[in-house]
Amino acid sequence: MRRGFFVTGTDTGVGKTIVAVGIARLLYERGIKVGVMKPIETGCELEAELPHDGKLLAEAARIEGDRKWVVPCRYAEPLAPLVAARRETRPVDFDAIQKSWAYLTGNYEFVIVEGAGGISVPIRENYTMADLALELGLPILIVSRPQLGTLNHTYLTAHYARSKGLKIIGIVISGFNSQTTDVAEQTNPEMLEELCQLPVLGKVPLTAQLETVEQIAETVQKGVYIESIIERCDDCF
Repeated sequence: MRRGFFVTGTDTGVGKTIVAVGIARLLYERGIKVGVMKPIETGCELEAELPHDGKLLAEAARIEGDRKWVVPCRYAEPLAPLVAARRETRPVDFDAIQKSWAYLTGNYEFVIVEGAGGISVPIRENYTMADLALELGLPILIVSRPQLGTLNHTYLTAHYARSKGLKIIGIVISGFNSQTTDVAEQTNPEMLEELCQLPVLGKVPLTAQLETVEQIAETVQKGVYIESIIERCDDCF
């Protein structure tokens, strides 16, 4: 049985990579053979073996050998994939994504796929990140911000995902300040569960700098309920 999930966010820069990298390393440390993929990365170097996010994911999961399949499609400009593809007159290579996916599922017992931007970000005409997650047969994990505005953004993300037929394992809040005096941030976790009818499976603490996989994993471990994520994920298959 394939196990895994697709990491999406309520916005770009919300902390998807931090959460995906941290969980990948924590699973690896539990003896789980975890594979990772970021199908499309934009705003990156085209010639490097792996761009920034893909490299962190590969290092977290201890991927060895040829790792180019971790990021099968990449674009130089930091734009939505459809926009970047049009500007470079180079459509997203779905054959490359499918080949990487076949390798991933054929060689790893647990898979983590990280999307680009939010769940409704366009990849090609009439095809979004939600469609890709659905095509891969993966439930989604939503990464959200802790501050004012996250109720709307997270609810809309969950609602759109459900409208596409996706299963959702839960929400992880990234950059949460446990010492905050801000009422919105204090009350958002409980309100998110009520509005979205989903569990908050973690609150990754706000940290000044996270540069290495080890730093990321240590921070994620402080706030993410990894066993609950595994259980919720398994319930979706």
